[in-house]
Amino acid sequence: MPIELKICGINSKNIIRTIVQNEGCQYLGFIFYPPSPRNLSIEESKKLTSIVPNHIKKVAVLVKPENSFVEKIKDQFDYLQMYETAPSRSQELKLIFNKKIIQAIKVKKKEDINLYKQYIGIADEFLFDSSAMEESSTFDWGYLKNIEINEWFLAGGININNIEKASRVARKLDINSGLEDNPGAKSAKKIKEFLLKVKEINEN
Repeated sequence: MPIELKICGINSKNIIRTIVQNEGCQYLGFIFYPPSPRNLSIEESKKLTSIVPNHIKKVAVLVKPENSFVEKIKDQFDYLQMYETAPSRSQELKLIFNKKIIQAIKVKKKEDINLYKQYIGIADEFLFDSSAMEESSTFDWGYLKNIEINEWFLAGGININNIEKASRVARKLDINSGLEDNPGAKSAKKIKEFLLKVKEINEN
């Protein structure tokens, strides 16, 4: 099964064009979280999502969002990725806005992995991230060895140096800071090199 990629923290039309031209990315993540250096306004996100081709899924990355905010952005996106929402809240958002949910689970210790079980039947996909969330750090990927779901992403600290190891853990990978020169500034060069590396792994 080939690796599927989600590149997160998109904030530039040029970077979208680079990703599309070099192929191999199936999801793009757009962050709405004011403390983040990758945070977008609604107007910025509209300009960016408008140039994403239909074969790439668009994901709104949200932390405890209000309904009024989701209402303003929902038409731009295929998925809502939720951080720090209780199962009942994720289900509510899914029903109100009729959007697929990627539920993010922040992992610091092994026991944190089991939180995903509360969202089975609610989330369409899962994403396991380091507890530092936007910081470039990993967690012990061995924790994921026996999880009982098929559709999930591995996130947190993935880059070109550990992509081969990551691809042995999960076939869906979420990359953010590993493709940046500094926080919030994606590198076209790193993206091209990364997508080429993924292509090589998929062909072997």
